[in-house]
Amino acid sequence: MPVLLAGVALAGGIAGHGTSGTDPVLGSLFGAGAGLAYGGYLFLTRLAGHGQEHRAQPVLLATLGAGAASLAIGGPWQGVDLAPGWPALGWLAVLAVTGQVCGWMLIGAALPRLGADVAGALLLLQPVLAVALGAVILGERPALAQLAGCGLVVTAIRLAGRGSVSPRDDSGMGPRARGDARTGERADRAEVP
Repeated sequence: MPVLLAGVALAGGIAGHGTSGTDPVLGSLFGAGAGLAYGGYLFLTRLAGHGQEHRAQPVLLATLGAGAASLAIGGPWQGVDLAPGWPALGWLAVLAVTGQVCGWMLIGAALPRLGADVAGALLLLQPVLAVALGAVILGERPALAQLAGCGLVVTAIRLAGRGSVSPRDDSGMGPRARGDARTGERADRAEVP
């Protein structure tokens, strides 16, 4: 975990170009608060999705909760523009469907099937993908420290994934993904000896 977090920090540019915001301490506190909220959200999403076949319900409830919180907090604080115009609404819809609905439907389906260590580690691939997309789409040139951080993250995730395999399992897959050859049932539905 320390190697993974160090990799995330390096990929995020902590040792990069020497640029920082106007208040790095407050920014760090906001980042830590966002991380705690994100962890709580993932925990609640995992609980809400456990034993459900319909993965849309937790995503729908989270979306409605986020909308209500945005109106309740944003309205009195900064105001909320409910009619920003068709171009803005169109881009918001594209972002909502691709980055949120599809992404969280896939994450919601995967979380109950993965161990918490592997799921958490995989979700920390986001900074690596942000560096890669920034380079490809925006033409950014990542610093050497960012590339090293990306390498640390990928290595730590690979090691975390290896640790979740059962010691008696020679197939290279975890016990939940391995099926029973005699009955054709998946291990999460059948009793594993």
